[in-house]
Parts: sequence; C-alpha cells; structure tokens
Amino acid sequence: MQSVPTSRATTPLAWLRNNTPINAYWLLPIVAAFLVFTGNSGFFAQVAKVYPLAQNLLFTLSLGMVLFGLLLLIMWLVSYRFTLKAVLIFLLIVASITGYFTDTYGTVYDTNMLQNALQTDKAETSDLFNIMFIARIVLLGLIPSFLVARQKVYFPKLKSAVLQRLGIFVLSLVLVALPILAQSKQFATFFREHKPLRLYTNPVTPIYAVGKLASVQYNKLKAPKDTIYHANDAKQTTSPTTRKPKLVIMVLGETARADHVPMNGYERNTFPQMAKIPGVTNFSQVTACGTSTAYSVPCMFSYVGAKEYDVDTASYNENVLETLNRLKINVLWRDNNSDSKGVMTRLPAANFANYRDAPTNTICNTNPYNECRDVGLLVGLDDYVKQHANQDMLIVLHQMGNHGPAYYKRYDKKFEQFTPVCQTNELAKCDRQTVINAYDNALLATDDFLAKTVDWLNQYDNHYQVAMLYVSDHGESLGEKGVYLHGMPNSIAPTEQKHVAAMMWSGKQSGIQAVAGNSELTHDAITPSLLKLFDVTTQATQNKALFIR
Repeated sequence: MQSVPTSRATTPLAWLRNNTPINAYWLLPIVAAFLVFTGNSGFFAQVAKVYPLAQNLLFTLSLGMVLFGLLLLIMWLVSYRFTLKAVLIFLLIVASITGYFTDTYGTVYDTNMLQNALQTDKAETSDLFNIMFIARIVLLGLIPSFLVARQKVYFPKLKSAVLQRLGIFVLSLVLVALPILAQSKQFATFFREHKPLRLYTNPVTPIYAVGKLASVQYNKLKAPKDTIYHANDAKQTTSPTTRKPKLVIMVLGETARADHVPMNGYERNTFPQMAKIPGVTNFSQVTACGTSTAYSVPCMFSYVGAKEYDVDTASYNENVLETLNRLKINVLWRDNNSDSKGVMTRLPAANFANYRDAPTNTICNTNPYNECRDVGLLVGLDDYVKQHANQDMLIVLHQMGNHGPAYYKRYDKKFEQFTPVCQTNELAKCDRQTVINAYDNALLATDDFLAKTVDWLNQYDNHYQVAMLYVSDHGESLGEKGVYLHGMPNSIAPTEQKHVAAMMWSGKQSGIQAVAGNSELTHDAITPSLLKLFDVTTQATQNKALFIR
C-alpha cells in the first residue's frame, strides 16, 4: 500500500486501465454497498414476505440503508493501514459463501448453524459443492477480492486521515439511527416480532455468530466448574413442626408498567378486582433490574443485585430458589411464558412444569388464537398441596401477561372493555390509542388472574401462612416519543420500560405484613423477601430492602 497517490484518474476507464491509487477510505463504502446489493437477496426476499414491497418500499429502502450503515461501521472499526484489505477480502469471501446457502436453502448462519458447519465432515461438505456454488464464490467472492487486493490505495496524512475516519464514523451512525428514528413504529415490530428476519442479513449475522461463538467458548473456559454459592450460611430459623407451614405464590409478571395501575394514579380501572381485595398492598415505586425477560428474570432471583448482575455469569451463581430448595423448602415453577431463563436449570426437573401448551394447561381453548391462559397455572395446585401437606411451599407462576406486541391475543373477549383495539402485531399500522386499549384489556386479564390466585390461597388461610407477591419483569413503551415495546439498554431506556407493577397480598392469619406501598424498591428486594417469607437468614441479604416487614 502506498502512502501517497502517484497520479489521479480522470475517468473510470483510466482507473481500470492504470490502477490509479484511490483513497483507502473510499474502499469502505464501495465494498459495503457491494455487500448490501449482492449478498442480501435472501434477506430482502424474506422481508418482502412480511412487508410487501408495494406497500413498504420506503421501509425496505430504510432497511437497506441501516444494513449499509452497519456494515460501514463494522469495517471502520477494524480497517487500518495493515488490516484494510484483509478485512475487506474476508467479508467478501464470507458473504459469497453464506449468501449462497441463504439464497439457495434459506440457511441462516447464527451461532448454532456455525457450530454445525464446523462439525460437518468431508463427505457432507462434498455434497454441497456444485457449479452454482462455485460460480457464486468466484463471481461475488474471489473476483471482487482479487480487485481489492490488486487495487492500489493511499492513506491521507494524519490530520486528514483522522478527519476522514471521524466522518465515516458519524456517517455510519446517521445511516443506522436516522431510518430507525424516522420509522420507529415499523422498526419496533421488525426488531421484536420478526426477529428471524435479522438472521438473514449477510455478512452481519455470520460475523456476529463468530464473535458470539468465541465469547461462549471463552466464557466456558473461564467459568468455574462448581456453582458459586452466596448463601452457604443460610438457615431456616423455624420449621413447619413449630408453626403453620408456609404457602407462598410468587407471580412473575410480564410487561406490566406501573403507570397503568389505577392505584398509582392511572385514570382507567385496569385492576378493579385487586383494588377491592382486603390485605392487598400496591407498590408504586418499583424499578426493574432490566428491560427484557431474559435479563430481568435471572436477575430477580440473584444475590448480587442489579448493579453487579452479569447475565453471562448468572448461570454459575447460586440463586434464591436454589437456596430454598437446598433447605428442603418445596419449590415449584409453572411457566406460561418462554421458560425460567436459567433460574431452574440446576433444580430437579420435576420442579419445573411447562404450561404453555395443552393438555398440561387445561385453559387453552377459550380464544381463537389457541393461547393458553395464565389462569390455567392454578389448575391442579390443590393436588400439589396435598402431596406436600404440612410442608413449606413456594410456587412461582410465570405468566404470559401483557407480552407484546400482539396484546389483543393476551385476553379473552370478556375483558375487552377498552375499544377499539389494535388487532395486529404491526403496531405501526394502528392508531396509538388502539394499542393502549389492547394493552389495558390485557391488564384486566392479569387482574382477574391475580384475584383468582388470592382466592385460591385464601382457602388455605386457616392451615397455612399464605401470601402472594406479584412483580412484573419489566415495563413497556406504548408509543411515547415514537418508542414501542421494550428491551432498550438500561442506560437509555425510558421510565415506562423500567417502572413496573408490583403488589402483595397476605392472609389474615399469616402474620405477614408488607412495607409501605410508596417505598422505593427494586427487583433486588425479591431475593431477601423470599428468604424472609420462609424465615431464612443469611449474611448475603443483611440490610437489604424488602417487600415485607
């Protein structure tokens, strides 16, 4: 590579004939554009199935712009004097190979597929070779790579180079951010509801898969072989032999934001039943650990707290349910959501039950969407109590709740109090108020589920110390400033995604009392509260904030 140009091309033909040196930084947008147009036909074909081109031309063009900006940013990060051509050639070769399989077979090169590819033997590999495969690699991989390798480039002097690199960085950010902000409604559903589409982007997905696989392998190598215990000193200071056994239900909510709870000042009565039940405490100031289920759920049951929580290390750190199980307290997790997000991994398999399908969940036929309802989580619990009679029990019910964007699917017709409702997961196609109406109707279904949970517990008040704790995993954006759904980084996430609904009820004879409803609490209060509910003490939770006195 030359540091200064020897001459200037006056025409494209002169450039081709003379191989006139060009500014190194011009190669980045040229190759990025080439990859967008030649390596992503499979991606745009998949997009067109969901977003027909005739009605979504501007959105499709925006996707192309975002992809171009993202590729440009990736190149900018790793392209320097001695790496420029190697990086560009690598991207061209990867894109030509993975693009062929995506376009021909619909294959997406995520982490799992990459692992499969690395384990493919020679016989399997030979079956994949054909004339079209070779032609694709030659035309879109080898020839462009040869041209990049042959092309003479020069790097500007230091001051100019710094300014140009800064310009490319700013340009790439604008190309990514501007289309997303301009069409936030469509991008919200694209990112949340149509996640598989992103896997077709090339070579972004293969690059991410390589990095993710490397990270996974590295974490496996550095991870301790044994679980890190935080509560080795944990002990239960009482037992069912000296007092009434404890029967506690924790309802793990989904996507319920605090400002849509009437007890917090919301103008709509979205929790009419819970508002009338004696003994219910509404917590108005609860902040979530994260803005997604995958992050918040294991954090909720951890010992380290939100500030020190690391999702990558949670799998080998003791959680509060493991502590309770170790102390012979019966732990049961019934799930009508995605899963326990690793919380139950180290507990016996019998302690976890999937209630996302019939016939396990017997209430799945009450709606045209064949969705299993949260109230089905209560069916058969009497049998569980009989099996563990006179023993302490913690039952976690992980509800579907208000999981978006298809809020209209989350409730039966009898809860459709607020109309009209958005009846599509494409929120951009709906008036914002109809989205809110559907969301609020889903809260009415949660209210009914919580009330039925309290009713079920109440029948055991004479024989058990009964209590229910309800806490949502995160909140939700409903169009404020053009933002929908959740999952934004904590550092920039709006309050609507972090301020969550939370309530508690305890039986008249339980002796369990909640703290003041206006106490400032976080998900960090869940672990010490669960321990205290079962009279478990440990140094790990001393002086921690609690939901109970």
